[in-house]
Amino acid sequence: MDPRHAFFWHAFFLAVTTSFTEVNTVMPALVLEAGGTAATVGLLTAIMLGLPLVTQLLFASFLHTRERKKPFLLLGINLRVLALAGAAVAIAVLGTSAGIIPAVLVAMTVFAVSGAFAGVSYTDFLGRLIRGDDRSSFFVRRQVVTSLGLLVSALVTRFLLGATEFPRGYALLFGLAAGVLLVASAGFWALPDPKRPAHEASNAPREGMLAALRQAPGILRGDANLRALVYVMNLVALGFTSIPLVTALAVRRYELSQATVGTFVLVQIVGMLLAAPLWTRVIRRGGYRLLLTAELALSALLFPAALLLSATAPVTAFGMLYLVTGAIISAHRISIDGALVQISPDDRRALYAGIFGAANLASAVLPLLTGVLVTGLGYTPVFLAAAVAALAAVIPVRRLDCGEWYRAA
Repeated sequence: MDPRHAFFWHAFFLAVTTSFTEVNTVMPALVLEAGGTAATVGLLTAIMLGLPLVTQLLFASFLHTRERKKPFLLLGINLRVLALAGAAVAIAVLGTSAGIIPAVLVAMTVFAVSGAFAGVSYTDFLGRLIRGDDRSSFFVRRQVVTSLGLLVSALVTRFLLGATEFPRGYALLFGLAAGVLLVASAGFWALPDPKRPAHEASNAPREGMLAALRQAPGILRGDANLRALVYVMNLVALGFTSIPLVTALAVRRYELSQATVGTFVLVQIVGMLLAAPLWTRVIRRGGYRLLLTAELALSALLFPAALLLSATAPVTAFGMLYLVTGAIISAHRISIDGALVQISPDDRRALYAGIFGAANLASAVLPLLTGVLVTGLGYTPVFLAAAVAALAAVIPVRRLDCGEWYRAA
């Protein structure tokens, strides 16, 4: 079996799951409708986006020394399935009570941590099975497959949220997400579990997990590309983790219905699909550096536009911003994942993934901070700071060198 087919299968069904629990639209709307605040949205965003990064190094130091990664990949996915199923049951049982928010936070904590565990194995797995020049086209095609999965699930999300009362629609979404994610794991059951080559095994640390952890600071100091990517990610974090606050702003300004939230999800997926062929051309012309630059330019425009439109425009015009958020999310996933796989050596890819995650402290802290700042100061200073941070990230992007491989894409 061509390994790419298994990864594409997983990408499609994972995208369906992601849309049912979309961190930028569905989850903020659920929390706010259940009685939460912008600070609660920030906490949930920190859990879903930041917590996986913080825990990656611990998992990577363990998985780095394992000869096989497949059992751990499947374990992480199955734990995520259980977390989603638990959230569905909790929402259905609790109804409209205040207990929905803590139940969802607990479920998403398990979901995020197990996702980090699976993600480290996934990165190593991908790097070993997708080689050389195939990687650039693979990442773009995977994003197209992902966008198609998101489009299908966005239609389902819009229907369920529009046809049901709160919180029944959300319970159904979480239940469907659990089932679909289980189907997604089937792609990996069909793949071989590549053993570590003999030359890598002979150089592997014998002391185990602690020895791998001790390598991390030296690797970060010695690899300029890894440092540059970390700087980029930390600066991008303010904007990327503030995207859910665009929905929070819309909820406050327009008093959104569940059906409108579903429409926003659909528009965002359309943005991803429309951006895919553009990102293909961008990568062929300038690689991941140019793609990251495009992402930063869109982020710098998004937040001032959100402030302006929320003050002057109807909800339909504001909803068009989700075309931009879709393009940003698409560019981010292609560029960050691709650059990390490209700059990390085969024998230390899992460890690189862990170091990269742990060094991105901003992605863990900023959602909490921005949620509190929005509550105290309002959206304007936070959104303008996110735009400035996106512009500042252009500096380390220019220092990033992923090689000349993209010219063959």
